[in-house]
Amino acid sequence: MNIWVTVLGTIGFFASLILMEFTNLGARGIKQYDPGFGLLDMRLRYDANTVYQVFGQIGAEGQKAYKHYLLLDYCFIACFLIVMLALSFRITADPVQRNILIFLASARALCDILENTLLIVLINNYPQQNMLLATVCSWSTTIKFIFLFLWLGMLLLFWILNFVR
Repeated sequence: MNIWVTVLGTIGFFASLILMEFTNLGARGIKQYDPGFGLLDMRLRYDANTVYQVFGQIGAEGQKAYKHYLLLDYCFIACFLIVMLALSFRITADPVQRNILIFLASARALCDILENTLLIVLINNYPQQNMLLATVCSWSTTIKFIFLFLWLGMLLLFWILNFVR
């Protein structure tokens, strides 16, 4: 993987993570409208009713802040994918192992993109509710985490296998 892509992806990863965690562009900004707010995309599982409960609690201004957060999260997704791919290439030269890691990292990113896109659609249409889309959004979040955990597990397994050789 190109060193400059890796460096820029890593810098972007940390920059977007800092913005999302430690500034008002992230959850901190949304918590101004609901101190108990928790990001939907950081929950392993939630239901459609939870989506609309969260939207109602944060109100119109909180929803606007949440959309801004989700737009920033797209940058994070891209940069995190670059970091995941760089680690995948660093851990193994075996083409089968690499393809497994690339698939898992890419699938995680695609689920994250689907999740963000659906959340934006649901926010834009609120207070009208689409329980099917909210359920698909929830499943996208869950599957995203499954792919992340699988990638981490396989990364560790391949590292051990290649270290022992």
